Amino acid sequence: MNEGSEKAVGRRFLNQIFLLLLLMSLLGCTDLSATSKFQPKKISFSSYADDIGFSLDEPTKRSFDVETSFQISGEVKKHSKMDFPHLWIVAEHKDKQKDPFNYYITLDDGQFSETITLPFGAGDYEISVRAPNDEHTYYDVAIFSVNNLDEHEEQVPEYTRFGVENELQMTQVEAGDGALLLTGSVAKTYNHDKVLIEVRKDSEVEQIVWLVNDFVFTGEVPLYFGEGMHEVHIQLHNEADDYYYTSGIVRIQNEVDKQFATVETYTDYFTSGVVLEKPSWTDPNILSEQAYKVKGKIDPSINVTDPVEHIIVTMTYLDEDLESGHIIPVENNVFEDDVYFRFGPGTYEVKINVPDYEKTDQSMFYYRTIAKTTYDVIDVPDERDLLPSRGIESEHPTIIAKAEEITAGLVTEREKAKAIYEFVAKNVSYDVKKAESDLFSVSDSALTTLQAGSGICQDYAFLATALLRAIGLEAHYVSGHAGERHAWVEVKVDGEWIEMDPTWGAGYVYEGQFYFQYNEQYFDPDPHTFQETHTREQIMY
Repeated sequence: MNEGSEKAVGRRFLNQIFLLLLLMSLLGCTDLSATSKFQPKKISFSSYADDIGFSLDEPTKRSFDVETSFQISGEVKKHSKMDFPHLWIVAEHKDKQKDPFNYYITLDDGQFSETITLPFGAGDYEISVRAPNDEHTYYDVAIFSVNNLDEHEEQVPEYTRFGVENELQMTQVEAGDGALLLTGSVAKTYNHDKVLIEVRKDSEVEQIVWLVNDFVFTGEVPLYFGEGMHEVHIQLHNEADDYYYTSGIVRIQNEVDKQFATVETYTDYFTSGVVLEKPSWTDPNILSEQAYKVKGKIDPSINVTDPVEHIIVTMTYLDEDLESGHIIPVENNVFEDDVYFRFGPGTYEVKINVPDYEKTDQSMFYYRTIAKTTYDVIDVPDERDLLPSRGIESEHPTIIAKAEEITAGLVTEREKAKAIYEFVAKNVSYDVKKAESDLFSVSDSALTTLQAGSGICQDYAFLATALLRAIGLEAHYVSGHAGERHAWVEVKVDGEWIEMDPTWGAGYVYEGQFYFQYNEQYFDPDPHTFQETHTREQIMY
């Protein structure tokens, strides 16, 4: 090769070196937004980082390979230029198709230090550190990559900016048996009494509402949609626009294909002071036990003017559109009792109700629904005319003892039924004042009638029905008219239903005074004759 050729080659080589150096220089000056999506293992700072005096102590060059988590710390010298006193950290996995994971780090006089957990297992993550300006806009201040060496995927709560501003903390997150046990807290400045829990899987969504007590909320969250990845969004209330915003997210892989009943709560649930333990949000949607527990407590600080003294449970058998009611007394601000799926297998709608004291008409008691749920019930017998219900405490020891005392020594069903008819008619005095005042109480029942020895038609019917059921005779309360609203009893004797009206068999009222005058005419009366005076409307189970 001659000298000229050697010089030409040399010039071409120098030109290539110059172009390479120029390209490297241009790349080094490029804004962060124009860089490739995933950076090499170094830290790139933006011009906004210089503007606010942002610097990092951790990570350093020696800490880009990590085991699950890494420490990030540093300083923002001019943090007064930031609209919000925190940094936004975004962690994005290079290879896995996952949504970026978000962290918020609160500044303490410009200083920050936080452990960042990489939730998606092993691999490269791009970490973007963002800071707000004074116009509600976030800018990148640093970008770097870390390599997670740990294959294990971590269950890490994720918080939004609104959650951080309200100091949301999820202090307990435990998964098991198709549900998530969750406990959290909010700031003392959070001025709402509820959080909204939203369960998501793909396009499916279910919501439940929890009360906040002393800035803490807790409960079990059902993973409604079977096996697969669920997102549980904790949503806090924003007073400014009366809206709930996602404030924290828990992602959980559900391994259990379990179906749950949906509990729907109403506004009165939160104003009544009732806190339900049963039914719970993790009840299965299919039940096979006839007894159904209702349990809870009353927070007396929530409802001071009208404290709840009774819980009313209504159970509607949707297959036949039949309803039964149950009354549970509240004692020392707690309540607990069994109610029953009495109509056999099928679909039941269960409503939890509280008395409505705002109603002025006292001719009957009123109530408001605070919660509702629906179940499919299997493998239970039809005992609609034997089990206890509202006002008919046939399982109460006092009622059982009295029924056995009344029928002692009697053999046939007819003898026993007639003895109970006679006892009620001879031992319950008609309460003329109660009848004239047309007053009813939620606590009216067989037991109160037995103890008081007086009542009106409904009380006679309550007591007779309870005594009959207590000795195993099928019986039910019948409501209708006999010149006015009236109630009587039907009982199954030797396979046939017969009528009895112990109120009319007890005596008569003259000039506002009741006089006992027992007669048997209204025990198993002639059906045609009975229908001339009594118009049947419905059975109350």
